[in-house]
Order: sequence, then C-alpha cells, then structure tokens
Amino acid sequence: MNNIEQRQSTLLRISECISRFQEGFLRDGVRELRPLTRALVAQEVGVHESTVSRATANKFVQLPNRKVIPFADFFTANLSAKEVIKQIIEKAANDGETLTDKKIVEQLQDEGIRIARRTVAKYRAELGILPSTMR
Repeated sequence: MNNIEQRQSTLLRISECISRFQEGFLRDGVRELRPLTRALVAQEVGVHESTVSRATANKFVQLPNRKVIPFADFFTANLSAKEVIKQIIEKAANDGETLTDKKIVEQLQDEGIRIARRTVAKYRAELGILPSTMR
C-alpha cells in the first residue's frame, strides 16, 4: 500500500509541476506550449529524471477543454510548431492563397519560431497537408 501511495504522490507532484509550467497551454491551447524537459520537472519535484519518465509513461491527462492527451505531449516542443503551420496553411487557404514551405518558414520566423524548410515539409506531411503545387 505504501508503494502505491508513493507512486500516486509522485505522479501528483509531477502533474502539479507540469500544470504550473504549462499554464498558458492549458488555458489557451497548443500555441502556448512551452519547451519543457523531464530533467527540469525532475529538478523541480526533487526526483530523478528517470522517475519522471517512468511515472508519465503510457499515462494520459484530461485537459480543461475535455481533450485527453498523453503526458508525453507536455514534453514535445514541436507540437506548437505543427499547430502554427496548420493554422498558417488554413488561413492562407481561406484567403485563397497557396503558400510554399519557404513562405511558411518566413511567416514562422516572423512569429519567433526558427525552423528549417525541410522540417516544415516534414510536419506538413505528418499533418496530411499536400505540397503547395498539389493544393
């Protein structure tokens, strides 16, 4: 019973730390996701990094908007870049524009996100969005 209580306590402390650090993400969505490492959470909570990794592995959390995501998403900085890319392409499509990956990179740089064109192409493909020549 003590081990179960300790595991529950550790997960609670980790969850509280993540929610403090990612408050903007929890309130305003993926564009506010800040880069976060398991090592930083471990340091804040006072446990080893591997403890944070094991405690959050294969576990999910329900967000205030009722969406359920894996804990690992809190440690993934590229989610926000993917979301911004998706929004840029959707906005351009609504305006009747077709943006190349290079133009997307330029818009991302204007928003303070430094990313390579190849990475934009990779994320666009992962999102299931066709290249500009095929849209």
